Amino acid sequence: MTNRIEDLIKWAEASGTHLHKDVEIYHDSVTGLSFRAKKPIPPNTTVVTSHHTSSLSYLNAVGTYSNFRTTKSFPVEFLQTLKKDDPNVIGYFFLMQQYLLREQSPWWPYIRMLPQPDDPKSLGTPVWWTEEDQIFLTGTNAEPPLKKRVQIWEEQWRKGISLLQDYPSHGDYTYLLFQWAATIFDSRSFRPSLTIDPGGLVLESSADPACLELDQDHIRNDRFSILYPLLDIGNHNGLNQVEWKVNGSSSPFELVHTAGVPEGEQIYNFYGNKSNSELLSGYGFILRSTGVVNRDVVHLKFKPDSDRFELRKTQRCYVPPFKPAQPDEEFMFGIEAIPSPEQGDTGLPALHREICPQNLSKPFQGPVSRAIFEGIRNINMKLTYDIQRIEDNDHNVPKNDNQSIALAYRLGQLSTLKSASSYLTNQTNRALSPAAPPSLIHLLSIEQAYNLLAEHHPAISHIVLRLISEDQEEPLPLDWSVFIEDWNNTYWVLWIYVVYLLYEHDTTSFFPRYPKLERWMRSIKAFYEPASASTNVFHGAKDELATLATITTQLHELHPEIFPSLQKDTNSVQNMASLIVREEIFVAEYEMLGGAARGERREQMLLCIWEE
Repeated sequence: MTNRIEDLIKWAEASGTHLHKDVEIYHDSVTGLSFRAKKPIPPNTTVVTSHHTSSLSYLNAVGTYSNFRTTKSFPVEFLQTLKKDDPNVIGYFFLMQQYLLREQSPWWPYIRMLPQPDDPKSLGTPVWWTEEDQIFLTGTNAEPPLKKRVQIWEEQWRKGISLLQDYPSHGDYTYLLFQWAATIFDSRSFRPSLTIDPGGLVLESSADPACLELDQDHIRNDRFSILYPLLDIGNHNGLNQVEWKVNGSSSPFELVHTAGVPEGEQIYNFYGNKSNSELLSGYGFILRSTGVVNRDVVHLKFKPDSDRFELRKTQRCYVPPFKPAQPDEEFMFGIEAIPSPEQGDTGLPALHREICPQNLSKPFQGPVSRAIFEGIRNINMKLTYDIQRIEDNDHNVPKNDNQSIALAYRLGQLSTLKSASSYLTNQTNRALSPAAPPSLIHLLSIEQAYNLLAEHHPAISHIVLRLISEDQEEPLPLDWSVFIEDWNNTYWVLWIYVVYLLYEHDTTSFFPRYPKLERWMRSIKAFYEPASASTNVFHGAKDELATLATITTQLHELHPEIFPSLQKDTNSVQNMASLIVREEIFVAEYEMLGGAARGERREQMLLCIWEE
């Protein structure tokens, strides 16, 4: 091994790539080949200089640029077919080619130091694990990429190999070898947009100038990746203490350590702010949580249906993601454990304290209150589902290193999910309590809403409750737990219908001991009257209309002074009430105040009384 390391260093130096004089390569028991400081490394020291002449990528395979070494060429049809949309696949086949050339390859001193295709254990990533090891990832974020990666690789290999049928020794370009090459690029490569200056590409005199623009675009958009021998030995510890300096494609690319390294300590690179799911899937390791680094991030995907997403894109506030790494990236959200006060928070809330929910005195106030509650509920449902998936797929004591890593990763995911769910539950439970302070929010269950009506307008309430009792053949006082499953929507529409007409009749004596409701109704009228008038349809089940008609007709007959059919089209008011219920009410568990289910939390429709 020592001789091969020395040969690699000599080969790299011959291509303009070299280590700082006080940096050495050694074999660490945990991280394998690593960089180490032979003497103290001062801050802002260039620890590795990597010349593009020694790099290996798609740019070498096309043979178009004088500052990127090339060798045996692939057929023109192969390159022309794949270079526009699949330059990364060309890079994989090029690495396969160089491996098959062995000592004849200019990169052989580097390639023979890589994990080899006949030794799957040395590759380390879960895609190479046995089925017994992979099962430890069931239910976690690391499970879906396994199947997806294999599917993508097989499609890419078939596409490439179909274009090499007349190529000598094309049978040696096996799917197994392709998987190896793809794994090497996935686990060791760098992004060209961060390491290559597109303006520094030097065309060969015989090359087609049209290629330059295409390849510059590939570089800017990271459509392929690039291997940097020697430089890729640097490992990752989650701390961003390095800077990558690009000095043009004809000049070296430098790895600068900004913090400095004590003598005898390992010198780390930085792979990006990756979660343990990404680190495990792509590199085969995770970072254990410390007071400084915590990469136990769980990714949740919330993708709207196509119609809603198209509507979302028409909003002026919509900002598309910048260069998404995957098609659905803008629907992916990272869940992290809440940082301790000592650890602090370096994310967006730390930069903009005003948008952090923990710092809002009234996080559930305003017209979007209902949407916030519904969003939090949906998130918590997804968190609960993911917690259940992991707990339902519990496993025995690990029998090897892969299973031990997977188990530690599972526990990290579970801890993060439970932390996030607990936080959201605590936040909402305070508001989802009948005893919640009004300054926080005021939610009304159907039971509370009709109690309010009885308190402020007892005569009207008595008639309404009697009519409901007769229609449902239920005794008074009503047990609202009987209605919340099948009739919740109907009687919410009725309540808003009644309250709206009471407000129209006399705003001064509306709900004198509940001024918040008057302010809410004022805002509701201003918004929903025009919106309802433009459609004038009932937003509910058709069978609800008969029940509503029976009750409202009798109300108008008994109290024509409050419910005058001449001044307002009652159908329009009813339609508007149904629209308000659809838009302003959400479903959550809430405590029943009376009846057979008194004290129990039942899932039901709640109205959020908000203020501007």
